[in-house]
Amino acid sequence: MPFSTPLITPSEYHHATTTATTPQSDPNSHLPRIIPIAAYLPSLHASFSAAHLPNTRFLPLHKTYSSTSPYPCTLPTLSHFCSIMTALAIRPTDTLVIYDAVSIGTYHAPRVAFMCQFFGHRGDVHVLNNLRGYVGEGFPVSGYEMGGKEGEEYILPASGVDYARVVEFEEVRDIILQRQRQRQKQKERDTDGDGSGSGAGAGDAAGDAAGKVCIIDARIPGRFSGTESEADPSLRAGHMPGAVNVPLARVLDPVSGAILSVGELRGVLAAVGILVRDYILTCNSGVTAAALDLVLRLVGAKGRRRIYDGSWMEWTRRVGEGEGLIVHA
Repeated sequence: MPFSTPLITPSEYHHATTTATTPQSDPNSHLPRIIPIAAYLPSLHASFSAAHLPNTRFLPLHKTYSSTSPYPCTLPTLSHFCSIMTALAIRPTDTLVIYDAVSIGTYHAPRVAFMCQFFGHRGDVHVLNNLRGYVGEGFPVSGYEMGGKEGEEYILPASGVDYARVVEFEEVRDIILQRQRQRQKQKERDTDGDGSGSGAGAGDAAGDAAGKVCIIDARIPGRFSGTESEADPSLRAGHMPGAVNVPLARVLDPVSGAILSVGELRGVLAAVGILVRDYILTCNSGVTAAALDLVLRLVGAKGRRRIYDGSWMEWTRRVGEGEGLIVHA
């Protein structure tokens, strides 16, 4: 294993890919290779052409989205994912290092890493922190090359898909409604002078379980609070009841766009009181929620972490007007 953590520094990457023991230069080797993947929007292809990690596979992000979901940026099917990896000449045992464009800093790479892990890629998957730092430190880059001709078919078993890492709309809705019912019951007990919780039943147990789940939203503060309109004015702004706002920018260095140190990340999360919980991670369309998943992994959070793939683009379209499931800060 060339890297010990899911997030690697430019110097760690450079060292691992320039040692004599790596099989990068031998096309017939079946040892695990280190394959860099540029997770770029198609509009940034010129940036990729100008400078990227040597031997990079260019992954146009729009090709990774579901072709059937009505919501943007959701996960594709397993067969769709395997076809993407086949086209990039990636093997299931390859060590993958995923990165964003210099101009982006950190945004899409954690989502692509999450997707590879979700579908059961057998090799290690890492995020480079980040290309801007790599270039700034003077490590070698390449000019235009697409990298990798289509090779052997990339195949993963359906049994390897880790469905436990995502959560669907219906469960998120049920968790929030259970919380609301539990709070209402507690208010009624307090009003009656009985705050002891006597007479608690199965419904109370479900509410207690729901109360132990922390929903973290990575959207920008204005969208979260509802003070800033959505890009599509037909969509409602605001957030899920009980959600905590940790915008992506809060876990990134403002200059380099790199993910903060573990100590700094713990400070960000401790400030909002969410270090010891189970987690549902959400954002606008499921992309930056994956950065929160990576951050929680880096700080050693013990609770279960799940991404709500449909995120706000699904939530704002599906919840009813009178349900009280969209609130404003």
